[in-house]
Amino acid sequence: MKIAIPVKFNKENPPISPLFGHAKWFAFVEDEKVTIEENPYDGGIAVVDWLLHRGVDTIVTQHIGQKPFMLLHKEGVKLYYPGDGRVLLNEAIEALKQGTLETIDEKNVAQFARHR
Repeated sequence: MKIAIPVKFNKENPPISPLFGHAKWFAFVEDEKVTIEENPYDGGIAVVDWLLHRGVDTIVTQHIGQKPFMLLHKEGVKLYYPGDGRVLLNEAIEALKQGTLETIDEKNVAQFARHR
């Protein structure tokens, strides 16, 4: 499993960014190893393509637009919601491992859109 999570800062255990495509940084989690990389794009489909190219199959995010969701969902990427407010990266990773995060799917994605 390769997980991508938008985060606010490039530091240890940063808070999750409420943005998806416009997040400045993404944390990548694979085999218990966490790396944080700068998002080379400012939103749009390019971010989705970048994540897919990196082999991401799971995303944890607080908000996501309909179009990015549909593209990721079509590719089989699983999306999860970690809760609102300040959620730290380690909390989100642990909740994902425990299976306690809410799944974002075609039935509920509208409630996670940043702009309605």
